[in-house]
Amino acid sequence: MIHENPTTPSHQPPSALRAHARGGLILSAALLVAASLAGIAVAAPRLSPRLTLWGYADGERFSQPRGIAFDPGDGALYVANSGGHRIEVFSRTGRPLARFVHRVAGPDGSMIDGEPCALAFDRSGRLLVVDNAATYVDVLNRRGRPVTRLSVTAGRPAAVAAASDGTIYVGTTAEESKIHRFRADYAPIGSWGEQGDEPGRLHGVTALGELADGTIAVACARTELGVQIFTPSGEYLRGFGTHELGGGSFSLPSGLVGTADGRVWVIDEIRQNLQVFDPEGTLVAKSGRGGAAGGELAHPSSLASDGRGLMAVADKAIGRVRVFTISER
Repeated sequence: MIHENPTTPSHQPPSALRAHARGGLILSAALLVAASLAGIAVAAPRLSPRLTLWGYADGERFSQPRGIAFDPGDGALYVANSGGHRIEVFSRTGRPLARFVHRVAGPDGSMIDGEPCALAFDRSGRLLVVDNAATYVDVLNRRGRPVTRLSVTAGRPAAVAAASDGTIYVGTTAEESKIHRFRADYAPIGSWGEQGDEPGRLHGVTALGELADGTIAVACARTELGVQIFTPSGEYLRGFGTHELGGGSFSLPSGLVGTADGRVWVIDEIRQNLQVFDPEGTLVAKSGRGGAAGGELAHPSSLASDGRGLMAVADKAIGRVRVFTISER
């Protein structure tokens, strides 16, 4: 359950940017009580509100924001404003810095306004962009100028992540779900994954990311287990989160993040919740209320961490991006 001190309703902002200096978001679960009774020390993570962004300027609103990423250099937050065809950049304090239309090659080769839907930064500080209107992943500099493209041999890109060793992972959906790998210099180094619903297979990749131990977590929309863990070369290790009712289960895992403490954070667009798992996939905390108020989630579409204690969530349904500070309860 989400707990947050009452503030001005977040779905009626007086301006495009609202900074929250008070209130908190505490993720809790009955599992924490059971663990405590068993003598296991489990701390509930707390997300304290830092910023709420509604758009690039006063009077503007995000239109279905789908992708977010922190610049590892200066900590700037990049937002894929999908319905607005743009990528918009904000400082760590929420100040608008830059924005640009993301243009992609259409079916006839001409350039059209895209629909950016997933973002990540590679080891060189370049922006990786997945776009609903493109069959490739764009590599851009921080100003939005094209550097190169990452082409996949099967499926349509839906998710992207860069590992600490420089390897870039692209997850595909539609015709064939696979994980395609690229070196830090953008050269392709093969792919792995077989289409299917059973554990160890992929079907409709929605999100992926590197975990603290170097393994790769993959979220899928149609597999028996919503999140599965693989070695970098594609060997299946374990998975968790069925489509049953109750905590620890998923309907549509739409974003995931691995933090340095080994935890796996997963948002669900349909259940409108955020759940936190230990490295083995055991649920340790969760929220579970949909809505547009300050302590609620409105069909969250993307989750990102800066690796320094900040977590950002994009609420696609109401055009809101929030940044939180992670701490232990």
